[in-house]
Amino acid sequence: MLPKIEHRVGLLIPSSNTNIEPEYYAVMPRSVSLHFGRLIVTKVDDEGLALQDRDVDYQAKLLGTARVEVILFCQTAASWYLGLDYDARLRSRIEAASGRPALTAAKTILDALQALGVGRVALATPFIPEVNAVSTRFLEGAGLKVVAAEGLGMTDNFSIVTLKPDTLLDLARRADRPEAEAIIMPGGNMPCLAIAERAESELGKPVVTTNMAGIWALLRHLGVAKPIQGFGRLLRERMVA
Repeated sequence: MLPKIEHRVGLLIPSSNTNIEPEYYAVMPRSVSLHFGRLIVTKVDDEGLALQDRDVDYQAKLLGTARVEVILFCQTAASWYLGLDYDARLRSRIEAASGRPALTAAKTILDALQALGVGRVALATPFIPEVNAVSTRFLEGAGLKVVAAEGLGMTDNFSIVTLKPDTLLDLARRADRPEAEAIIMPGGNMPCLAIAERAESELGKPVVTTNMAGIWALLRHLGVAKPIQGFGRLLRERMVA
């Protein structure tokens, strides 16, 4: 039997991303239908993000015609690369084009860390050092302290989805420091949601992924606050505003 749809949400995702849809379908309640717009991007660098930016307004406009309740821009890298001001303008652009409220992945991560009471973080990313450096500046500009940043040196977005669970667990371990209160694993194409619970158990602190924070923020926006088991502390314990 098909589920009864109570809510519709829109997601703007990189065109080369093949992980967001599986993770969202696995975790989102079946009463929430997901509708995707794709933004052309294959590499996480200046040129790739500039090309992606050109698609935002049109794809947001299309999602608005589906009468979704909210639209989430599902990529941290663009906001972290281009800064807090860009992130704020991006939300405004999406809302203007679609006529719907907008969220961004970068802001949902900040909100998730606040909900967890976290101020000191470690970054475990698939990216090159230059991306980690701008990510650190973004997070510290938002008031966080980044105590460590480890990456896998990747720029090709499609390849990130091929990373294996053991590689992702090892990345989280390498990034961890005693003073870190949480591990951030950014990158919507990095399939780390499935290992978040195991990493939290081993490291003794929350793990926040791009897709985890997005799911958390969307459900809170919709008022769907039932705890979700098996995918990390944020979704299990911090659903109620």
